[in-house]
Amino acid sequence: MEVPYIANYKLFVQIIGVLSTMNPKLMISSAEKIGNNQDLLAQIFLRLPAKSLIKFKCVSKQWLSLISNPHFCLSHTRHQGHEGFLHPTALLLKVQYVLSPEFHVVPLKHFSQVPFFHYISTPYLNILQSCNGLFVCETDDDDNNVSEYFICNPTTKQFKKLSFLQNPIKDGEFYVSLAFDPLQSPHYKIIVVREVLKNSLIFELDIYASESDGWKVATTIFETKEGDCIKFEDSVFCNGKLHWNSYGNQSLYLDVEKECLQMMPMPTPLRGNRLEIYRYFGESGGRLYLAATCHAYIDLDLYVHQMASDYSHWFLKHRLNMGDAMEVFPELNLGCHPFSSGFSGVSFVGSERKEEVKVVIWADGKIICYDFNDGAWKMIHDPGLGLKIGTPIEYFNHLHEQRFIPYKYFESVYVFEDM
Repeated sequence: MEVPYIANYKLFVQIIGVLSTMNPKLMISSAEKIGNNQDLLAQIFLRLPAKSLIKFKCVSKQWLSLISNPHFCLSHTRHQGHEGFLHPTALLLKVQYVLSPEFHVVPLKHFSQVPFFHYISTPYLNILQSCNGLFVCETDDDDNNVSEYFICNPTTKQFKKLSFLQNPIKDGEFYVSLAFDPLQSPHYKIIVVREVLKNSLIFELDIYASESDGWKVATTIFETKEGDCIKFEDSVFCNGKLHWNSYGNQSLYLDVEKECLQMMPMPTPLRGNRLEIYRYFGESGGRLYLAATCHAYIDLDLYVHQMASDYSHWFLKHRLNMGDAMEVFPELNLGCHPFSSGFSGVSFVGSERKEEVKVVIWADGKIICYDFNDGAWKMIHDPGLGLKIGTPIEYFNHLHEQRFIPYKYFESVYVFEDM
């Protein structure tokens, strides 16, 4: 009988530690018994981080088979959930308008070396959306008239190229989003919003379902108004619904299961004639959030809204002032640039043991947050003395000229079954 050789001693100690927390009677002194007991292995592996499981695939064919099994992968993903929700391991910060497969990693739970997207083999990559462990990405090459789209799992480096019944046209109105919640279903759906005629404001919805491996074309045809300013490229999946951000007074959301499109209100501007220049749209713990900033470099206010559970309205949760953050962290120098306040990349992150949300912000090269649980500003990630998170200087004349877009990264061993 094969005895798996565990090359990484620390990982083996981690297994024993898991056993000791389960039940003292389960403490086993023999690596042979552990390595060849399929049921025991499965129970141990369910409690290990996804990164450790990836390494364990090299131990033996038996372990590779178990860890690669789609049913086990789904069980492992669901075991990571807490009170019905998954919690991100890290944030990936990409600079807006800079096409690159690279990004900055902000650890939220523990340090995690997130692989770049080089395995997709393209120098021009744009992340469109992150959804519970999977990413939607687009290649953007000036030499190629047609963009290519992929869904991928950065943890396993597995990816799948998307094929459409109607191919996207370069510079055409064509938006791709993902609806995926492994705690509810092992299947996912791809939602495409495409304009029927250029500048017509008339759109069609196409939906791909991984369960049937098929497309439904033009499931819905709808028209928008010019003043709606709906951003179909900025989507958030929450509670079985796909929502789109908007800079107008209303927007849309799709009930993915019913394939039904509905209207939803958007927050009204709070500063009279002051122009809202950025709206950060996100979710956490089954709640929708939106944070807005105004167009003024000396305006350090961030208005945080939360959607009512019945979708009737948004309410102002809090007006955060970044000047308060500078009092807590004097090293931050915000509002010093004539055209930028010096903060961006706003994301909403929950806690496994607390009710309220944390608003995570890139501020002057550091990552801070406002924790609604105790009403305090906190440092999430400081790269070190004299160091700042930012893009190489050749792209920008000043650190504050760049704006970050955050994407949540969930460590997951989920595998596509519709490859």
